[in-house]
Amino acid sequence: MSITLKIILFVAIAFWVVGIFIEFLIPHFNNLSYAYPFINRLYSTVCHQQFEKLIEINEHHSLVCSRCSGIYIGGLFSSFILLFIPVFKTKNGKFIILAALPMFIDVLLYSVGLYSYSKTIALITGLLFGFVGIVYIYIGLQKLLGNNAK
Repeated sequence: MSITLKIILFVAIAFWVVGIFIEFLIPHFNNLSYAYPFINRLYSTVCHQQFEKLIEINEHHSLVCSRCSGIYIGGLFSSFILLFIPVFKTKNGKFIILAALPMFIDVLLYSVGLYSYSKTIALITGLLFGFVGIVYIYIGLQKLLGNNAK
């Protein structure tokens, strides 16, 4: 994958992550308040946005839950690192399954009522999944672009 494409993907993910935290930015950039309804609606298509699961700092809230925030932030970190190192190729999905396992266990244990929802645990399990998941997205894009070039 070319460095230009890696940069484009990193910038796109960075804009997505910034959008998650638009409510934190509005007090500093008042014109963003006009975009808030549109952006909030956009994120509602990818996350349930249950109020009690949103990240909250100083009465401002993220537009996606802690787990989704973690997934996107993990993807951002990983895409930044991948700017400087080559994407390793993997022939199977064992790494993505291992990265998703803590998230699935957390959801399962919460769903059956063994413990209360933890924003911190959701964020951390999301970070792990997002960090590894972006590698598989890059590999898929490499395959797609390689097939289209032939």
